[in-house]
Amino acid sequence: MKVCFFSPTAYSYFRPDRTAWAGGAETQQLLLANHMKAKGIHVSFIVGDYGQDEVETVDGIMLIKSFTPFKGNRKLRFVPDMIRIRRAMKIADADIYNQRSTAFFTGQLARFASDLGKAFTFSLGIDYNCYPDGRGAIPWPISFLYRYGIRTADAVISQTEKQRRLMLENFGRETALIRNGIEIPSGDRTRADAEPPQSLPNARGRARDPGFLWVGRFQGTKRPNLALDLARSLPDERFTVIGGYAGDERYASAIAEVAKRIPNVEYIPFVPPPEMDEYYRGACALLNTSTLEGFPNTYLHAWAHGVPVITIEIDPDGILEKNGIGIVTGTFEGLVEAVRSIRADRTMRSEMSARAIRYVRANHDIRDRGDDYLRLFESVLSRSR
Repeated sequence: MKVCFFSPTAYSYFRPDRTAWAGGAETQQLLLANHMKAKGIHVSFIVGDYGQDEVETVDGIMLIKSFTPFKGNRKLRFVPDMIRIRRAMKIADADIYNQRSTAFFTGQLARFASDLGKAFTFSLGIDYNCYPDGRGAIPWPISFLYRYGIRTADAVISQTEKQRRLMLENFGRETALIRNGIEIPSGDRTRADAEPPQSLPNARGRARDPGFLWVGRFQGTKRPNLALDLARSLPDERFTVIGGYAGDERYASAIAEVAKRIPNVEYIPFVPPPEMDEYYRGACALLNTSTLEGFPNTYLHAWAHGVPVITIEIDPDGILEKNGIGIVTGTFEGLVEAVRSIRADRTMRSEMSARAIRYVRANHDIRDRGDDYLRLFESVLSRSR
């Protein structure tokens, strides 16, 4: 079996010296790719054009360039981009192609795979993927192509029961529920048993305590401004904010400038994904201020290190509350109180930490979830044959 993942922005995971980008969709596809490669599967990625050779191999994975992301007018480059994508798919010559989250290329990928006699699967990301028009986020005619892609995909994969239900309601489409996976660190940890490490250098070269951690792109639905408001409300606590540009450069720059001026905030524009574990490991809790997600990969990274989550409203399938591995506050005022209580109560932190580790190991080990994907892909290919 030959598997190809379509992910224009994943190139930074292979060549961080060429481009800086991090995202949940890319993380999941890379984890799956590494799992499949270890099983002897031939794996390739269709990535963006960053000036590299047309085809290169990094760590045993073939990378095929297509179009240049985030450059020029999307409407004017629509046809040239599609030509480059189809050419890359032909070079990959995979048995099955997988796209995750972004809806702009779903219909085209489904059609090209069909033309090539190959299979196409789509993995849902953010919850608006479950709506025909992306709740206004997908313009026409892309929304038409997206609906076509969902209808004709050989399989659609949901992350949560909520997504499975929404796809059935809005598309009449059954999906395979496969939860996100993550590499599980060895050894047990309970975060309240020790203070966060003091040797991790910050952007200015000083030793630092990450305190409460916020990670994400600076965009409206993520509401990074609330993390900064939280820091101002709790001047005796330390906060680390890691994030940056996500399409609206003016908004991102404004958030970054405010973050730099708050004394108890350590602002870091970008951390390469392999280096993020140190920040999660040292945090008291992970903060989430979003209004819209699918299943945040940041949650998995936090729980894998025994770090609880504090969120205003993002609790996929009620997992945080049902498993006691985080706090859902409902309001900003509740967020302030939750930070105070989790810092003050070491017993509560320790119990949440132990439960988080047990939960993530039982439900999100990439070895198990990767095998789920392999079984699904094998089933799809057996049907197509």
